[in-house]
Amino acid sequence: MTDIVAEAMLALRSREPQRAIALLESAPGEIAQTEGAQRVLAVGYAEQGNLDGAMQLVQRLLERPTLELATRAVMGRICLDAGDTDHAFEQFDLLVQHHAGQLAFWRYLWICARTPAQFDRALRRTLRGLPDQTADVLVATSVTRALTAAGQVRQALQLARATVLRHPGSTAARWTWLHTVVDETPLEAWEELAGAPLDFVTALPAAMPLDADATDTALHVPEQYPDERMIDAWRARYGEGLDAIQSRLSQTPLTAEQRATLLRHTAFRITYQNRNDLDLQTRRGALLHALLQPLAVDLDRMPRTASRTGRLRVAFVSSHVRDCTVGHYFRRFMTDLADARIDVSVFALGMRDAFTDSIAAQVPVSSLPLDAHALPRAIEAIALARPDVLIYPEVGLDARIEALAAMRLAPLQCALWGHPVTTGLPTIDVFFSADAIEPADAPSHYREALHRLPGLGTCYPRPPHPSAASRANLGLPSEGMLVVCAQLPLKWLPHFGDAVARILNRVPDATLVVFDPPVAARGHAFDAWLRRFFEPHGVSLEHRVTRLAQRDRVDFIATLQHCDLALDTFGFSGGNTSLDALSCGLPVLTLPGAFMRGRQTMAMLRRVSEDVASELVASDVDDYVERAVGLLDDHARRNALRLSIRAGASALFDDPGVVPALRERLLALCAWQTAQA
Repeated sequence: MTDIVAEAMLALRSREPQRAIALLESAPGEIAQTEGAQRVLAVGYAEQGNLDGAMQLVQRLLERPTLELATRAVMGRICLDAGDTDHAFEQFDLLVQHHAGQLAFWRYLWICARTPAQFDRALRRTLRGLPDQTADVLVATSVTRALTAAGQVRQALQLARATVLRHPGSTAARWTWLHTVVDETPLEAWEELAGAPLDFVTALPAAMPLDADATDTALHVPEQYPDERMIDAWRARYGEGLDAIQSRLSQTPLTAEQRATLLRHTAFRITYQNRNDLDLQTRRGALLHALLQPLAVDLDRMPRTASRTGRLRVAFVSSHVRDCTVGHYFRRFMTDLADARIDVSVFALGMRDAFTDSIAAQVPVSSLPLDAHALPRAIEAIALARPDVLIYPEVGLDARIEALAAMRLAPLQCALWGHPVTTGLPTIDVFFSADAIEPADAPSHYREALHRLPGLGTCYPRPPHPSAASRANLGLPSEGMLVVCAQLPLKWLPHFGDAVARILNRVPDATLVVFDPPVAARGHAFDAWLRRFFEPHGVSLEHRVTRLAQRDRVDFIATLQHCDLALDTFGFSGGNTSLDALSCGLPVLTLPGAFMRGRQTMAMLRRVSEDVASELVASDVDDYVERAVGLLDDHARRNALRLSIRAGASALFDDPGVVPALRERLLALCAWQTAQA
């Protein structure tokens, strides 16, 4: 190495990239064109922020027939910094093959892996070339995730456990071990964690630093439970975690980025446990507000500007302004709310599709990517728009939407029932729900002021017609009765699993149709849960259950149309799935719950007709089982119900009264708020 190149390297180590660049660019040609000089110059450009210049040098170096180890490593790093992860992956893939002892190369290989093919190749390389996968936490946690995705659950559990035992102070290792155990073996998770050498039952041990991995570990709960007792145990741990994080918050200095990312996940799974979530959600809401309000703009110090039209400015903020359940529920709210008194705009975070474009053709839509800068970008965009009212259709489904809702970004902030549970946030003033669905004591379930919109609280479009696919083409048995439960596995609570097993036991010629979890690789956990409840009743999972992959909507509705009866889950009933089923005339048997989220199907059935509801709304679990058995034994009764449902289903769709009701409520609320001010 020449003295000039060595001096340039010293300049880089002293954080003087400009001096390093000047040295190399003024060096004689025979020195400047050497591989070492070009490599150091590329690093200088990258550290100066000139990634284009660095990439041009990298591309020229790639043309050389051979490359030094350090050059290939630098190339990989620069490609990664420039966002060219494919080329970066190829460099580190070559490096680990020839220099397997360098742990840093393995780390970067996994950092660069983004596609399924790259994950698969990285996994094969690591299993063959790195005997001790626990040596590095990042490598170990990445391999654990890849093993899980590949269906090698036992190996993933073994590696996660070995890693946390080797690195007990690593919050990343603890999070990987806990969520692997909880997600892959939910029935045994509590006992497994309680029996571990390290303290995992305590949500946030005092010795652990407060970071995103630690908070995930403290607040993670399973999707399935063996019994009601375990639901209560996990909820108690979750509450302990909230309190521990809250108490540590004031003692932990956090940057703005750390505040924005400390809680990476919502309380989504908690809301499926069929309990009153007001207390837990209120505690979570207080924590989120304390964590995130410092990131909000100070509205009091910003001058209020009048709307150029003199209208009330209403803005919707959502990550579901697309072809999905929430999008269909509230599309008409966005497109039809504006009139001579109200202006409407939409902030759409994340994926944009033709559905988004169709809304943008009617109202202004600001599309914001869900990337590392999503939160500050959204805060700035909303602050510049200065809305009078912010409406969040689905607080609780996306952590970044929940974070925005935890700040005060408009004088009046409202939630819709796209996620039908209280937000718990002190910054959400009003929760708009559905009058036909809420129970009499509904206000006691919400931190917000509850306002009931008429009917089902949505202007839902009629679903498309089912495809013409046959049973065989859909993967259904060619003969016999079909009983379907199209709800996600996390809606299957213990007493529902037992009820379904009792029904199948008494109707031996019926096949149960269920669908894969959204993460298809986790189907084995759902199978284990079903066996727990089915086998005591003599119901064989292999012979009595058909599990189907997720499919497009018209084939999904066709599957429902081929079935004889749909079983609605307890505690959290069907929403979009029940509407799809009823649109094609399929009877849906339901047992209403105590909370809004468990009463959606009941309200739909009553809206179709009281006669239909009298057949399909059960009073308790035993009644549910008896009604299911009776319907499956009576072909004529089921056919009569189909005809009645088809005749009355139009009452479920395109309700013209909901949007005007929302408009008048907003105007009244803002008039009251202005008078109080």
